This record gives sequence, C-alpha cells and structure tokens, in this order.
Amino acid sequence: MLLAVFSDSHGTKEPMRRAVSESRPDQVVFLGDGLRDAEEIARDFPQIPFLILRGNCDWTSAGAEESALFELGGVRIFAAHGHRHGVKMNLEGFGVSVQCSGSRLGLYGHTHLPRISEVNGTTLMNPGSIGSFSPTYGLVRIKSGDFSCEIVHLTD
Repeated sequence: MLLAVFSDSHGTKEPMRRAVSESRPDQVVFLGDGLRDAEEIARDFPQIPFLILRGNCDWTSAGAEESALFELGGVRIFAAHGHRHGVKMNLEGFGVSVQCSGSRLGLYGHTHLPRISEVNGTTLMNPGSIGSFSPTYGLVRIKSGDFSCEIVHLTD
C-alpha cells in the first residue's frame, strides 16, 4: 500500500495534482493549510481515498477535523497539522500525542520543512510544503504491518 502525504499547499494546486498523478497512491493524507486545494484535487481523483485535515490557515473550514487516528495495512497512524502541538519549537508535544494514541507513525506539517525523525521508537514525518518554491511531499510504503517513509522533492 502506498500513502501520499501532503501539507501546506497555500493555494498552489498543480504540484499536488502532479504528485498524485505520478505516484498513484492508494490513499492520500493532506495535513492542512490549503484544505480547499486538497478538496479540489480529491475531486480529480475520485478513485483515491483522501483524508483532509484542517490547519491553522484554514479559517473557513471550521467543520473539518484538525487531527485523525487511523490504521492502514496494520500500521496505526496519528496525523495533525501540528500547530496545536508546538512543532515549530520542538517535536516533544507531538511525539507524546503520537505515542499516547498507540501509533507507530506520526504525520505533521506546519513548519514547511521536510523531515523524518525517530523519537522513542516512533517515526515522525513532515512532508514539507507542496506549495513552496521547492515542493516536497511524503510517501509511506506499507506492507505486512511494516512501513518505510520517504521525502520526495518534486522537480520540473
């Protein structure tokens, strides 16, 4: 199973559309700050399930969830934009939330900085910003309850 992870499009849709088209994931998670962008891309790919979360800049999306706990291929995953967890200062608060949820993988955005970290046996991944001048996103490959994470730099 292939999970594509996006965050922080901030009105820029084409890199996300291109990444979904090229990677052909089984599932997409959007971590906020461009919720409307992700909803539009989801309509372009109706065969792919999208989980779309709200970030701190998604002011008009009050009904959308800010975090999610889900399981794919035997891997429990906690996802959030990260602003409520202080991820711009450190990953401690987010890491605690991931561990308390019983998850092995935590997905967050907000900082626009792509990063994969290991904290107390838990993997934390920030896909970076798909809407930046140098767009990035994350791929999580899941097989038989195991997973690997990768940051993809979208190039011309």
